[in-house]
Amino acid sequence: VNQKLLSGNVYDFSIPEWERSPSPEPKYDRMGNRTNTREVRAREKLTGQRNDLIEELIKKCPTYRPPADYRARKKSKKLFIPVKDYPGYNFFGLIIGPRGNTQKRMQKETNTKISIRGKGSVKEGSARDPGRDYGEEDELHVLIEGDNMDDVNAAAEM
Repeated sequence: VNQKLLSGNVYDFSIPEWERSPSPEPKYDRMGNRTNTREVRAREKLTGQRNDLIEELIKKCPTYRPPADYRARKKSKKLFIPVKDYPGYNFFGLIIGPRGNTQKRMQKETNTKISIRGKGSVKEGSARDPGRDYGEEDELHVLIEGDNMDDVNAAAEM
């Protein structure tokens, strides 16, 4: 996996077109360059496989030192908020709490980052950070991110 990444030959072009899965909708950055080409997706897949192997090695052998370019991935979990089932309930108030104290307490206790994303998570007309993904195309959900899955699951149980 590492040799493929270093060589730059991340995609196997010998696969005929009719055997490939259809490409997703193209996405572009601010400069107009496509960000989800076949090669980029293949590189991301190989990098994910490499990270999985390194994490497995770290679990099995605690003295193993990962490569210098390795970055541990954040673990995350989406909990969808049932707004359609309970339209009159204030889920924002329940999760965030007065002045954000409930959210801050849960984050501190579980060592995670808890954020609300999706449709309706940002007030209309408010300033938005262009470099941040608010997940506006998804349903309203709580995104929990942490360093390990145990912390993320503990936060999800709260």
